[in-house]
Amino acid sequence: MDKTPALRLTDIHLKLASQAGHVNILRGIDLEINQGETVAIVGPSGSGKSSLMMVVAGLERATNGKIEIAGQDVTHFDEDRFALFRRDQIGIVFQDFHLVPTMTALENVAIPLEFADIANPFDVARQQLEAVGLSHRIDHYPSQLSGGEQQRVALARACATNPALLLADEPTGNLDGETGKKIMDLLLGRHKAQKNTLLLITHDPKLADKCDRIVRVKDGLIVENIQTQKAVAQ
Repeated sequence: MDKTPALRLTDIHLKLASQAGHVNILRGIDLEINQGETVAIVGPSGSGKSSLMMVVAGLERATNGKIEIAGQDVTHFDEDRFALFRRDQIGIVFQDFHLVPTMTALENVAIPLEFADIANPFDVARQQLEAVGLSHRIDHYPSQLSGGEQQRVALARACATNPALLLADEPTGNLDGETGKKIMDLLLGRHKAQKNTLLLITHDPKLADKCDRIVRVKDGLIVENIQTQKAVAQ
């Protein structure tokens, strides 16, 4: 069995400029996540958890440190090279859905498949929408969908290319409790079906407890890294 970590972060720092001067967002993050593991990143607002995900996704460049994803050192990838790597290896679900408003649900899910030159992108997109229970809404536009339905489309899009690493930043943050629970169950279901690695950013302890491990971030540092009861029971 391949023991290469799905993600390894070594001494990650992120310093950003502001009107008040430079702000240290991340101050030395060391984290290793195994293949197939589900890990929740928790912490108060402003702790750096979303910034950490942006660094992993290549949407923010770390000031210092080393980033390895699926055994590949991506630390010094330029934007174009990381965009191609992200297309093939990383799926992202955001709190605010980020769907293209002028495209149908089917078209939104087909976008990454077309970019990746995957054969029959619309057939694959249709299968992904069926997997999240939206086969009856494939021709609807985002404005015609509820928040929960939009997040299902976003989840289907993130999973469409069968990424090795799935990132979810507060995926239930804009949803009511019951809808959020359904989205989280779908997220974990897609993770299990695709056997990928899930990194979840959340403020909800109930969602965090559904993961194998909880990593607590405070003031740009990891202050706790523990297995959940779910992992212990396995």
